[in-house]
Amino acid sequence: MDIKQLLIKTLPVIPDDIKYKIHKANITLTSFENKNEILYNVDLQNEVGIAKFEDGTYLVSMVCPMPNITADMISWWFWWHAQESIRYQVWYPNSHIKIKFHKKDKSYFKCKDYQNFVPNTQYPTEKIGRMKMPLRIDFKTPEEFGFDSKIMNDNNIHKIVCGHVGVFNNIIKHTEMTHIFKQTENGLFLISRFWLGKFMNNKLLKKLIINKKMAIDMAIHCCIEYRNLVEILPVLYNEYK
Repeated sequence: MDIKQLLIKTLPVIPDDIKYKIHKANITLTSFENKNEILYNVDLQNEVGIAKFEDGTYLVSMVCPMPNITADMISWWFWWHAQESIRYQVWYPNSHIKIKFHKKDKSYFKCKDYQNFVPNTQYPTEKIGRMKMPLRIDFKTPEEFGFDSKIMNDNNIHKIVCGHVGVFNNIIKHTEMTHIFKQTENGLFLISRFWLGKFMNNKLLKKLIINKKMAIDMAIHCCIEYRNLVEILPVLYNEYK
């Protein structure tokens, strides 16, 4: 299969109920420090929407059913797509622009095949809404990020992708990001959280950058990119794994 064909595929449409919740739903203000509650609280796991903390941090919550997707596929994807920009682009055409990894992680990304996750740094450039952002994401193990491995195991959480996000090579701290993949009878169920501006120390800059529009744009972006991944990942995994 020519991977370039995926650049012109029709993107998924946001379901009406999700669209409504992004703009109207009230969600629980789960703090970054209390993120382990998401691993076992089913009500939290199904929340969609945005909310604002008193300190100006925004919480973005999103979900995505991922039938026929496995934790192995997700692990492979986050290793494989970072190696070439076109692989990143097919994930969300026209919004994912380019990507590269840090030179310190070359041995990890240039292995013949995926083995086990190693904390790594990636530099994606993407559009959130109309804003083009050159990001730096430092991916960490769930334990490094603050998740409890026992709670994960006890609640069918087979994979967590998480990391610290900055812009302009971390000149500005931006977001704490986690994607929690819960095992179900039919593939995975994705529970995503973004704490926008969590560790931004400059209050004026935080007020200027972190706002409701940005939170909504992040929710929409996450919704579309992962629903598109559901459609393309089995094909790519079977072809290139």
